Amino acid sequence: MKWYVTKWSSTLLLLFILPNGAFAVEDRSFTESVVIFNTICAKCHEAQCSGRLSFDEALEQSTNHILRHYQPATGKQWLQKELFDILNYMKVKCAYYPINKPVSLKKVWESDVLDEFATLLDRKYFIPVGKLSPGNYQLVLELEKDTKATVHLISEEFDMAVEDCFDSSNGRIDVQFTVEDPGNYYFRMYPREPAKITRLSITKSEIETKH
Repeated sequence: MKWYVTKWSSTLLLLFILPNGAFAVEDRSFTESVVIFNTICAKCHEAQCSGRLSFDEALEQSTNHILRHYQPATGKQWLQKELFDILNYMKVKCAYYPINKPVSLKKVWESDVLDEFATLLDRKYFIPVGKLSPGNYQLVLELEKDTKATVHLISEEFDMAVEDCFDSSNGRIDVQFTVEDPGNYYFRMYPREPAKITRLSITKSEIETKH
């Protein structure tokens, strides 16, 4: 019992004396920053992934780069630090930063879950959809209003299974696509004007996709 109390006291002491960010970046879940990075920054850095660190400079020296491409980070040092960490992760790992959220096994996402994977004002989305095996699929988006939207479905190797612009009809977008390589995939959407996704589903399809 004495050993347990001593160990617990030591743990509490560490929590008080360690600065923010002292734990490994992989242990932190900052979904908002990951969504911002993967809808704003990753469009360029996916193509630049080289398996090595992009910025050799300190965070302070790379802040101008971050603010030039994402001005809302101005004055938010926590956000600048997290975007910098996520960029470094992509450059070193050649992978998307892991989001510590469960993936729907049924491949169906409702609005309450989807809201966690959207930017607040312009409703850009980045959502891990989990593993997909080779085959034909149907992706269905249900929106709160009609809009035109660019939709991406991207593999963990940064290959596009879907990359096109769609007009919704009656608040719905249907996308037929084919997966050739198995692996983890990610959904991304850029609406022409902010439009909330109320439901997203991915199901196997018998319809052959035209190449």
